Amino acid sequence: MVPQSNTSWMIEVASVAIAVSFAYFVLPRLLHWLTSLPNARTEHARFLAAAESSLDDFYIFDGVPDDSGEIVDFRFIYLNPNAERRLQRGRKDLEGKILTEVRPFMITSGLIEHYREVVSSGRPFSTEVYLDDDMIKATWISVQVVKLGDGIAITSRDITESKRLSDHVTYLAHHDQLTGLPNRTLLCDRLHQAILRAQRQNHKVAIFMLDIDHFKGINDTYGHAQGDALLIAISKRLLSTVRETDTVARMGGDEFVIVMPDFKSLEDVERCGREIVDTTARPIPIGAEEANITLSIGLCIYPDCGLDEEQLLKNADDAMYTVKTSGRNGLHLFRAGSSSKP
Repeated sequence: MVPQSNTSWMIEVASVAIAVSFAYFVLPRLLHWLTSLPNARTEHARFLAAAESSLDDFYIFDGVPDDSGEIVDFRFIYLNPNAERRLQRGRKDLEGKILTEVRPFMITSGLIEHYREVVSSGRPFSTEVYLDDDMIKATWISVQVVKLGDGIAITSRDITESKRLSDHVTYLAHHDQLTGLPNRTLLCDRLHQAILRAQRQNHKVAIFMLDIDHFKGINDTYGHAQGDALLIAISKRLLSTVRETDTVARMGGDEFVIVMPDFKSLEDVERCGREIVDTTARPIPIGAEEANITLSIGLCIYPDCGLDEEQLLKNADDAMYTVKTSGRNGLHLFRAGSSSKP
């Protein structure tokens, strides 16, 4: 006989376990313990009440064996009200039905294989999955599965909003908030990946460092709001001159970088640089006026001008500085020993 104090404590644990997605090893042990109690019917009723009030979706399935006795599918035994709402089907309609017949998605997504593995190995399984089918539309679900006899117990929770917020935070960490372009962090990662591909394929990578000439004067004349509008306009023009496989990034201020992997010839790269100069030279509306913009552009080639991201960006910056000191509004290719920086 289990002491009453222990019984009360375990019932509280059961309720908490359900509310926090049925920790992997708690649920099977609780069910085994509850059904072994002398007053199992009462305790089972309490456990069921906790499941019914859970904020998570909760399901219990029996295993469906094939002729060899191996579990190959599952049959609905129980689902709580939250699960009914999620599937938009009542429990009386689903009880006894086969999981993969009700949810073919279980086969196409490969989830059914993981569920079978839970039964055969006894190891819990958890994942995050995106659902968009006839029953559940555009929803991210956190799924946790534990073995229960020859079947399984599944707890799931809608994490769409937290996923969206997480993705948004990740986006903000890797993009410039004003222009939406990749920032320095994402640029360095893209450049690193481009270098790795170039090493494998014996290709080259071009790096353009661009700076808007006399941008401080534009800010002073038209104000920072119009200066920001100008940066956005320049960003769009830069994007219009490159391929989808290229990266246009804003390094901060009025400085941009373009990474062009897998180019065919140096002539193609220099032609692209001249096109950038010409495209951005067209007048840009600023309020009721128009601004005439020029760029100073430094060009650096991997592996000719450097072997890593830091060296390549430095050399591209040196080449840009050469243009700045030579009258601005132009393109200069970095060559070893040609830096004009003091």
